[in-house]
Amino acid sequence: MAAPAQRYAAIAIVLHWAIALSIALMIPLGWWMGDQAEDGVVSDALFQTYQLHKSIGLTVLALSLAQLTWRLLNPPPPLPEGMPGWERFAARATHAALYALMIGLPLTGWLYVSAGWTDDGPLEVTTRWFGLFVVPHLFGLPGAAAEVREEVADAAMSAHSLLAWGAIGLAALHAAAALKHHFINRDNVLTQMVPGLRALGDGDEPAPRNPLRLAVLGGGLALVLVGIGAALFTWAQVGASGPQAQSEIEIAAPVAPPEEIAAPPEPGAPPVWRVDTRASSIGFAFDYDDGETSSRFEGRFTRWRADIRFDPDDLAGSSAVVTIETASATDGVAMHDRALPGPEWFDAAAHPHAVFRATEFRRNGDGYVAEGELTIRGRTRDYELPFSLTIEGDRAVMTSTSRLDRRDYDIGKDTDADDVISRDIDLAIRVEAARQP
Repeated sequence: MAAPAQRYAAIAIVLHWAIALSIALMIPLGWWMGDQAEDGVVSDALFQTYQLHKSIGLTVLALSLAQLTWRLLNPPPPLPEGMPGWERFAARATHAALYALMIGLPLTGWLYVSAGWTDDGPLEVTTRWFGLFVVPHLFGLPGAAAEVREEVADAAMSAHSLLAWGAIGLAALHAAAALKHHFINRDNVLTQMVPGLRALGDGDEPAPRNPLRLAVLGGGLALVLVGIGAALFTWAQVGASGPQAQSEIEIAAPVAPPEEIAAPPEPGAPPVWRVDTRASSIGFAFDYDDGETSSRFEGRFTRWRADIRFDPDDLAGSSAVVTIETASATDGVAMHDRALPGPEWFDAAAHPHAVFRATEFRRNGDGYVAEGELTIRGRTRDYELPFSLTIEGDRAVMTSTSRLDRRDYDIGKDTDADDVISRDIDLAIRVEAARQP
């Protein structure tokens, strides 16, 4: 091990400020993400911020390990002479705790992401380091039992939160101590770490300029500032995009093509039923299986309309047309919500509506079957929709479960996820409606 230096090396200074500024950026990022998550927001901005947070965190981990290695191989300058013993102990303990926090914080975050679990159940989200490469999961956790993943995720997130608050407190203490040394003790603890800050003391002579040291300092700190600036710019850009609609159950009548606008019923025709938007839903579910992990995702369409004219005693005259806005598909996962309207999946820009037209109704035991045509992405296929129906006075409740093959409609067939997402998509429909006079 080398003897203690009289001042910090340029590499040590660059690593110190790279880590310090990164952590300073991570604090508001973490607070913003937490507030958004607590409010139930599902947005592209939130997803991108999570990716940015994880990328910076992994960078802090790598830089902290590099700084610790450098410190072990190159002892720092000695503490000022005459410094009380308790203060020396506090300084060394604070530095040791800061190293533990700088390494422990990103590790617990990485562990949480590797577990792939949230309060609502399994959630595997790929981490890409600044979009350049995929970061592997730790300890094979994606293949562990659900109970193990849930316990690890809970423990990792609890530890991550505690370490974050600990880091804030210790960083404030560290900064306060450095300022005390500079303005009260009038020693050179701070000047050894802040480039350009003149040493204190009448007898101190300026250190000779070393071109290599100046180049490392200048170039390294410039890269740090560029990196922090780029991160701030990225966060500002994703934040400026505005929040995406939250994944709340809200059925709004979309703008339908003129030919789909319902005409008033003719005398003697089956009655029209108005859907109760607060109690009705069209849901879907699919399985994710990449050979190591398997998860179930459930979503719904938040905007759709239905023209229902039904009489159990006049099935021949009954009809139904359901029009769904494909862009409203959501399963609460930001990455999925962003991809589902895209050209590989529902292609909502070119095909904004999916339509089911029931052309015939028939009884099936205690329930019914609606036979008709289902059109998605401009592809029409015959489709049978079994359902049960309860009518009490002027109120009706219809429930249905069915399944379709997404490849029949070219949904996701040309994506990298085609082999890991189930072809069979389960549909779950519940409609509460009131008979119109």
